[in-house]
Amino acid sequence: MGLYYKPEFLNSLKQIIKVSILSDRIRLMFEIKNHHLINFLILIWLSHFIQVLVPETGFDAVWYHLPVVDSILKNGSIIFTPDLYQSLNPLFSDLFFLIGYYFLGETGTKLIAYFFATGLIFATYKLSRFFLDKKHSIGIAILVSTFQVVSWQSASFYVDVAKAFWEIFAIYFLIKIIDSNTMSNNLKSIFAICASLATKLFSIFLLPTYLYFLLKSSKKLFFKSKNFFSRLILVSALLFPLVIPAYFYLNSYFITGNPFYSFSIHLNKLSEIGGQENAIRYILDRTLLLPFSPFKLIISRDYISPLISILLIPVFFKIKQILKDKKISVLFIFSATQWMLWWYLPPLSTRYAISGFITLIILEVAVLGKYYPKINKEKIILVLALFACINFVPRIFVNVRSLKYLLGNQSQQQYIEQFYDGSIDQKLKDWYGY
Repeated sequence: MGLYYKPEFLNSLKQIIKVSILSDRIRLMFEIKNHHLINFLILIWLSHFIQVLVPETGFDAVWYHLPVVDSILKNGSIIFTPDLYQSLNPLFSDLFFLIGYYFLGETGTKLIAYFFATGLIFATYKLSRFFLDKKHSIGIAILVSTFQVVSWQSASFYVDVAKAFWEIFAIYFLIKIIDSNTMSNNLKSIFAICASLATKLFSIFLLPTYLYFLLKSSKKLFFKSKNFFSRLILVSALLFPLVIPAYFYLNSYFITGNPFYSFSIHLNKLSEIGGQENAIRYILDRTLLLPFSPFKLIISRDYISPLISILLIPVFFKIKQILKDKKISVLFIFSATQWMLWWYLPPLSTRYAISGFITLIILEVAVLGKYYPKINKEKIILVLALFACINFVPRIFVNVRSLKYLLGNQSQQQYIEQFYDGSIDQKLKDWYGY
């Protein structure tokens, strides 16, 4: 007896096939390929490079970063300039900018800033790959590339992006230690965190968190050593990178009697930059307002992305699972530490905690993929790309402004004078002599 299909059945089957083909076509229309993401990433960084070619107008850059490296170059050594208390800052990353300044002046320092920023994106991608596939890691790199502070400092003599670069690599090698606890990974991680300590005084606040994870992960390496002398050599090797920040802190101590001189000056200006003269009252106020910090992050002038605050919700419901995972817990605790640093350190600025917001977005996307399997992974890519596009819009206007100068429609003085706002005016005049 042969098989017999009713016409109604065949018609229904045809409709199902048509709908299936149509849905596949719709899905393909909205599916983002890797090369689309890479092209978008290249476009973003070509946009950032335009800013390298225009005059430096960053407040801190013309106030003290450029004058300090100019003074070092003229004197042939690191010296204290009484008018610039920042000359006693840790200057490790500034010395990289000095190389650029030596060869190409201000443009050279902006090139160094660009190299640090692209290095930060590479480090972000490498760290993401521990937790995410290639496509999602590129999506994270794209979103981070459009953070306002990364966009701006990719072409300005500031060291916050350089600091973030060192810290992301420190966390990268710290997590790598979990899989491969070798001397090499330990040294690379310690060197990177020491480079951060030698770049900004505020990095000291990250030390307790970092040392906790380092000591926890390095126990096996230490106990592999058979005798006292091998352990002594191991400890000496691990402590050697501390020489980098130690030089700057000791230099400050010998000159002023205070290894944290510039930080103490910063605290003395608490009423000016924090809006509260009493330190205890300031801390209390910030603590009471801490639950509102995610909303503050969304409307922050130096914007990161509203997505970070939104994705805190799914993270909140999976905290227990996160803390049980060796690798993800590193991201969580480091991000939480940086969040506190951003919130409590005056003035309220995301540039003090860039690396923490990077690890946080990696954590959030990793949590969605690992603990919420019903969420379509392709939609996560679309959301990352959408928020990156939103962040990228202001850069279009910045590029239009820069192109007026680059195409010869403005003189250097005319370009610089459009940044006068009542506070930066004198700093620009002092540096450029206008």
